[in-house]
Amino acid sequence: MDPRIQYCVTQIEHKILHESTEHCAHDALIQMLAQETRLSRFHLARLFLRDFQHSPRDYIHRNLMGRCALMVAHTRQSPFSIAIDMGFSSQQAFTRAFTRYWGISPCQFRAAHARYIARVNESSQAADVWSVPEDRTKITIRQLPPTRFWAVRYEGLSNQKHACWNDFRKLFSNLPPNMLAGPFFGLTYDTPMFVPTPFMRYYCGVQVPPGFGPKPKEAFEITLPGGRIATCEARCTSDGVSALYATLLDHWLPQSDHHLRASCFAERFEEFPLNWDTKNAVVRLNCWIQ
Repeated sequence: MDPRIQYCVTQIEHKILHESTEHCAHDALIQMLAQETRLSRFHLARLFLRDFQHSPRDYIHRNLMGRCALMVAHTRQSPFSIAIDMGFSSQQAFTRAFTRYWGISPCQFRAAHARYIARVNESSQAADVWSVPEDRTKITIRQLPPTRFWAVRYEGLSNQKHACWNDFRKLFSNLPPNMLAGPFFGLTYDTPMFVPTPFMRYYCGVQVPPGFGPKPKEAFEITLPGGRIATCEARCTSDGVSALYATLLDHWLPQSDHHLRASCFAERFEEFPLNWDTKNAVVRLNCWIQ
């Protein structure tokens, strides 16, 4: 993939799914990306379609609708409130766009997700399976400062996060282990209910001090904004982390008085999660709330 298009993809995902909704204006974001990559809008669209099989506009819209789906499914926020937060001119405009993309209205989508979670809970209780000890699933609210780190994007490997981390470590193979001190972040923007596995995205990143370098050419610099986060923690392998997501998104958030501020979720590790498929790692799952 052309590195300019890889940069645009990363920026679209970060700005639409994590930053303020001013970036939901498709034309303004496309123009900004064209200027930053020193391409005309026509040339940007041609390269984007060639390398990514989407137009920039379609990819922005796909990410916007994904963020809306997460807010509808995982919060009690009203459709009107979501419409305003996401930059739609009215609840009717939001409902039309949502229904056109997902095939059902926001209210129907929320009801379907609630039924899905109820069935999952019944199955879990019947099988007596819950992989995260209760004493480690306490939800805490804290303030997170802005965090700058280098990250590499992976697609289609969300169910093989350990492979992403093992590959990410190779990018820094020339560094002594004590130089790669972390903390480390795994970012995900998708959940399997809404996004097919081949299209799910996962970022591996490491926080680096100013002046640390050189940055690997495959990596991008990302700054996560500061703000309030809800967090829970467990010691588990990569297969067990899904229980943390269920605790935070499917159980705690819908019953709380908080709303998702962003559809980005950050897994934080104090130690590098090498061979995470077979070795337990302490992981803290964060989501941004308001």
